[in-house]
Amino acid sequence: MRFKKTRLGPQLMRSAEDPTFFSQTHVLFGGTGAVGGSTTLQMISMLEEALGYAASRSREVARAPRIVVTGRSHQEIRRFTSLLFSVQQRDHGGAKPTRVPSVGYRTVRGVEVQLLVFGVDPQVPGIQGFARRPDAERAEMLRALLSAEGLLESSPVDDKITLLERLVRETVQQPFSHFLERYRAELPNAGREDWLSSVVVGIPLASIATYKLSDLEEVAVAMGLAPESPRMAKLKTAYLMAIRDDLAGVNRSAAHGVLVAHTTAVGGMYDEETEGHRTIRLGFAHSSLGEKLRQKQAFAEQLARLYAESGIKMLVTAAAIGVDAVSYHRNPPLNRGVSLVLSKARAGGSDFIPAADLEGGIKVYEPVETALSGEHEPVTFRHGFDLVTRAVLKSGENGFFTVSNTEALYRVMRVTTTGELGLLLARAAVFGDDPAAPSFPDNLCYYTESDYSRQVFDLLDHPHLVADQIAGLSPKALQDLGSAKHQGELHTLGLLILLHRLRTLDLDAIPRRVDLSELDPRAFFEDHSRPLLLERLLGWTLPVMERDLRTLVRAREERDLAALKHFFQPDPNRQEAAHRVLREVIHAVWAIPSLGTPIVWEDEEGRPQVLVGPYAAPLDLAVTHHDSLGRFFEDRFRKHSDGPAEDYDRFVEFHIANGGFVDLRPHAVLVTAHADTEDLGEKVQVFRTEEAFREALDRLEPYTYFTTSGLIAVLCWLQGLAHEAERFDLRLGSANEYRALYRRDAQGRALLVPGLIEARRMIAQGLEKNTGLERLDGPWGYPG
Repeated sequence: MRFKKTRLGPQLMRSAEDPTFFSQTHVLFGGTGAVGGSTTLQMISMLEEALGYAASRSREVARAPRIVVTGRSHQEIRRFTSLLFSVQQRDHGGAKPTRVPSVGYRTVRGVEVQLLVFGVDPQVPGIQGFARRPDAERAEMLRALLSAEGLLESSPVDDKITLLERLVRETVQQPFSHFLERYRAELPNAGREDWLSSVVVGIPLASIATYKLSDLEEVAVAMGLAPESPRMAKLKTAYLMAIRDDLAGVNRSAAHGVLVAHTTAVGGMYDEETEGHRTIRLGFAHSSLGEKLRQKQAFAEQLARLYAESGIKMLVTAAAIGVDAVSYHRNPPLNRGVSLVLSKARAGGSDFIPAADLEGGIKVYEPVETALSGEHEPVTFRHGFDLVTRAVLKSGENGFFTVSNTEALYRVMRVTTTGELGLLLARAAVFGDDPAAPSFPDNLCYYTESDYSRQVFDLLDHPHLVADQIAGLSPKALQDLGSAKHQGELHTLGLLILLHRLRTLDLDAIPRRVDLSELDPRAFFEDHSRPLLLERLLGWTLPVMERDLRTLVRAREERDLAALKHFFQPDPNRQEAAHRVLREVIHAVWAIPSLGTPIVWEDEEGRPQVLVGPYAAPLDLAVTHHDSLGRFFEDRFRKHSDGPAEDYDRFVEFHIANGGFVDLRPHAVLVTAHADTEDLGEKVQVFRTEEAFREALDRLEPYTYFTTSGLIAVLCWLQGLAHEAERFDLRLGSANEYRALYRRDAQGRALLVPGLIEARRMIAQGLEKNTGLERLDGPWGYPG
């Protein structure tokens, strides 16, 4: 087998000699999205280059190449059109595409781009959204579905499931075929010989199918079918086959080739043993969802295999996708999954959050302070205000991320760029697979991280984005990807930075004659406080750290921060300016529980207390009552255990450490269990001294999963990293390996950059992607 690819440049030049080369029509479903949009832009760039060669040699062009691009909505089309114009102006000295009636646009060098609205919804009629509906609506939908076919809820299970199987077989829509048939009817002389050169699908079919399969599975269970029964598996397979047959038909009769951008569903974050057993090592999702993640990964693989067997080329992305866009001072949208949980709680009769807050962007609320075993009294979150982030990044279908979130994710999950994936798809669409070294053997291309990841990290190293990571007021994680533990760790680091910047804040820098109308309190706070250096943590002590963090997170008014930052001036304007700056500190703390991460501390009697917002991400739970968390723990504990009270305490500690709380208690929790259904006896340990904690770490079996929480663990970890950063020796060059990754100030001192620190934690705790070379990223376990 040859290893060198055919060079693209000479291939384009040779093709430009043939006038018929340009008589191409490509359809890009989802061509306005992340990978799809990049494929569109790469294809335009390639064809424009070839058109440039043809024009320079006075070659005739039989017909302008055409690219048909679909988006889910007019808004998405407008967004992509704006991107297309910006890229064209950048690449052609300010020249813009021109409008072509009934076609769309003609790019500067002559590629026709048609933009159309198209949504993929391969559903079984009558059960749309069933999994997300309240119980009463579910019951009504089920009655309507059965009665339409002459059945009752009391009918035999076999009859009801037979009905469902028939509906899957006969009624699942074939959206791609129908769209192309309509489009083809509008083209003159659309014979096979000049029909579609390619169909590229950039729509996340695995995600769409997963949502629809949830509806199908929930309906089948409501009809009486066991979730793990062979017939349930057969029902799901029939649904997948119905979707597959749609594109398989397109591949046979409407296009010269079909390519699909697919995913492993867990970004390739799994280990595969020789016996065939798979271990998911995804540090960005609730550990309690481990089995669901395995099922999702197996499902994505099954879907890829079904498509490949029918002749469709599958680009399986086994790496995180790069950054689509960067926005400043934006109110990020509320995550869809979080919105559904909150909506269901409201539909159940709880008026704990304004209905208007479930639409649009993320809100910040004054959090509720309660005990884990609080009273069954309703809570109310009112007067939420928009969370405005300093910078927010968009990454494919995964959604919106902070800079810290993105860097941590990409360093352990590995990363490719949408440009790289788009170029591979565009090239295969225009020229077919590479004859010298095929990218799609057996129609499957398993695409992992590559050298082009450097472009993403170069972007993340931009001063504006680094400044966001080390800022005190910027939230360090959003809710997309459902990564509760990951978010909790990032928010913990964010609180340490906020505390340090508050301690070093120079309020004397407020001008003597300050103009309050021109004061930007957030900018003032960042500009007149110091970033947190790792070496500073070597001087932190546990009692002072615990006391000050408790003061910080419990503050409700500016005066509550007096123990950390006192400022009094007789000048009322300067005093008001100081209050506005300190109010931003309080709101930065409130953002953490508002984003879904509860904060736990210890009261004077040693009892855990918790600060919560409307949603608790570690439990995927709406917080409607003071005892919402406690009732969750008690109900789940009774379901899985009948042990004594100390077992219940371990059970709660498991969730706090493994699920993603900010744990500000003066202890260390060490967890080696993956799920709360395991025997937690020796797998959840609590330590009150660093010495005992380190001894327990030393006893761990190397390269097995573990996680921690509590301030002893945090301080032990960060002080170890500080010593590690000090061991960097420039004279050793690249032999420094992972020690060189720390970002440093002008004096060469290592900064606490949350994305880097969180990536190091996941590496140390066995959650890094297995590449065979992962040891170069650092050793397993806490640094000494």
